[in-house]
Amino acid sequence: MQPDWYPAWRDEAFDQLAAKNARLEQDFRLGHWIRYNYDLAAGKLIFSDKAGAKVISEIQIAGSTSAKAGNWLWAWANSNLPGDLLGDAKLVRAFGEKRACTTWPRLMWMIRAAIWMRSAGS
Repeated sequence: MQPDWYPAWRDEAFDQLAAKNARLEQDFRLGHWIRYNYDLAAGKLIFSDKAGAKVISEIQIAGSTSAKAGNWLWAWANSNLPGDLLGDAKLVRAFGEKRACTTWPRLMWMIRAAIWMRSAGS
């Protein structure tokens, strides 16, 4: 069962996400570059074409996936990730804890929109 505040919050988050994605596509042509790389040590995401880097952005990590294990691991629970790239993930965790989400799967369902909203560039 979802909290009564959730539908309005979700709708607002998706509207904000759509607007941010449109702005990023217009301003930086995101979604059109032929390649991207990330540099965890530098905390950067680099979009490139054949001539080289065209857009460089700072990053935060929400989590990681494992094809072998077939799972998702929140960034705050992964000791192999650089701590300075986990600030937003920790905010997500605090969001769920403040709203008394009792299980991590429920928390993940409730705040998926927030992760994407933050990754789209608030």
